[in-house]
Amino acid sequence: MNNAALYNLSCGLYIIGVGDGEKYAGCVVNTVTQSTSKPVTLTVCINKDNYTNSCIKKTKEFSVSILSENTKESTFGIFGFHSSRDRDKFSELPFALTPAGLPYVNEGVTAWLQCKVIDFVDNFTHTIFIAEVQEAENLYNEPPMTYAYYHNVIKGKTPPKASSYVNNEKTANSSAVYVCSVCGYEYPDGAAAFEQLPDSFVCPICEAPKGAFVI
Repeated sequence: MNNAALYNLSCGLYIIGVGDGEKYAGCVVNTVTQSTSKPVTLTVCINKDNYTNSCIKKTKEFSVSILSENTKESTFGIFGFHSSRDRDKFSELPFALTPAGLPYVNEGVTAWLQCKVIDFVDNFTHTIFIAEVQEAENLYNEPPMTYAYYHNVIKGKTPPKASSYVNNEKTANSSAVYVCSVCGYEYPDGAAAFEQLPDSFVCPICEAPKGAFVI
């Protein structure tokens, strides 16, 4: 089966935000779908290993930041390739709180949603959360980020814990470039230029050290 065909499924990219009682947690997902209109409900699919997943099960609520085409690459690096268990992600970029006190990103986003969990379903490696939207607000008049735009324009990579992860994301010329083994970022200036970089170089997306790059 050619898993790359799944990239043609129409979907957006979002940051799910939640609190654990002491700090805020969050992760990037591409699986937010409106399921009913009266009441307005959503389904969201999150990897069971994500700290955000356990926080949602505990608090029964979460926010959704709807990302735009102007979202910075560093935002994907922070929320897509690190764990909230050991990193305070929301402290690293502008954010605000919903009326219920849930964090949402307020830079490079089109809108935010505040959601209350109704139920959840086990789905192999992931959990499907069913939630009612309680509050919503438009922020910036920017085109929403689609999964296709993320891959084709930004050249972004899919985090390993994502529901749509494919374990063969390499370009035809991948043998000629150094690739970050953590997030899949390809150093753009060729192997020779990469080898001349100082040992202090880190991946601009996930901050992995130079030693994490492979050719």
